Amino acid sequence: MKRSLRRLFLLPFVCALPVQPVSFSAEIAPADPPALPEDGATIVDCYDTATANLERICEDYRRIKALELAQIRDIAFLDAYENIQSVMPELKPINRDLLRKRITDPAEITAHKREVELAESEVRNMVELAARLLAEIEVQQRMQEAGSPPKPLTLEEIVQSPEYDPTKEPPAQAGESRAGGSEALKQLSEKARENPQHRAVDVTAEMRAAAGSGSPDRQELKGSSLTAQQMESQVFQPRPTNYEVGRKVVSEGGPPVEWMFIDTWYTIGPFPNPQRVNLNTKFPPETVVNLSATYPGKGGKMVKWKFLQTNRDRCVPHDDEEYAIYYAYTEIWFDEAMDLWVAIGSDDKANVWINNLPVWISGDELKPWRVNEGLRKVHFQKGLNKVLYRVENGWRSTAFSLGIQIAR
Repeated sequence: MKRSLRRLFLLPFVCALPVQPVSFSAEIAPADPPALPEDGATIVDCYDTATANLERICEDYRRIKALELAQIRDIAFLDAYENIQSVMPELKPINRDLLRKRITDPAEITAHKREVELAESEVRNMVELAARLLAEIEVQQRMQEAGSPPKPLTLEEIVQSPEYDPTKEPPAQAGESRAGGSEALKQLSEKARENPQHRAVDVTAEMRAAAGSGSPDRQELKGSSLTAQQMESQVFQPRPTNYEVGRKVVSEGGPPVEWMFIDTWYTIGPFPNPQRVNLNTKFPPETVVNLSATYPGKGGKMVKWKFLQTNRDRCVPHDDEEYAIYYAYTEIWFDEAMDLWVAIGSDDKANVWINNLPVWISGDELKPWRVNEGLRKVHFQKGLNKVLYRVENGWRSTAFSLGIQIAR
């Protein structure tokens, strides 16, 4: 068992090695985790070293997310850093004394085995989270590198280049006309933001630019060709009567309805928001979705993800309370890549991300739920599409909805 735990621990430790640390202020730089003893490492040593490595990875991840937020909002890094909470989950405590104890009494074998299994389970969860964070860190680094303008060539470098021809015009600097990844994400965020003058907005081009993809061939459902102006002119009922609920969209043979509302979610909360002071605070689920994690919530109460399913067009998160923040997560499956209109409604403020890209940012005002509060034409990729929904409850009750126009 000890050898198995050691192999489990080494995965995040080894995966972390090639990732270059992000250099920011020394005030928030994390300490190096302790090294695992080469010989004689105990289960407790493995658990503690894995925890320290995960804390380091979570801190690097937080700083990268803060850098991204600082670029999008054009604010100081330290201000952005303070608005993002650590994604380090609350770990279940292990009985260190029992795990270190030499077992001689057969009556203690069962309890000792139970503690070993708990430690192994926690390390497995840490390995999975570390691997996901490291993968996302690498993606963020690639996006930053793609969005960073290349170093300008000096005159000496141009002249010494083998391709240099003095009879021709100097070569154009690569990337001069290309918008960076962070700039594309900023443009997408601006179009995702609620606009009282234009309720319907097409953000498909910005989503592709932010994701670094082109314009792939795709099969669109009937209704996807509607322009923003046409969507604005449509007469909506307070609630669509011609809809079904589900999480699967097919290009042929689907239900003969106009709208499909997402019926299955995992929700987590409440997170504290006294007098709405945390409207812009990023709680852990906003930076990484870890369905097995537990975090401190409102009033210090531990919160975790809970399954939610409904047969209605709107959902109410578990443990609904006033002045709180909730998150909802789901995955929607498409048999083809499609550009479709979605209807978003929330009580109160909400943000929606599809495949980690912002598609809806509502205003800050307190408001009742409306099924068609915001209309966005978004790009769904073939296969699974990840959706994260953040919703605030100011006072009274809360609700949120996401509908996809799949009209034939």
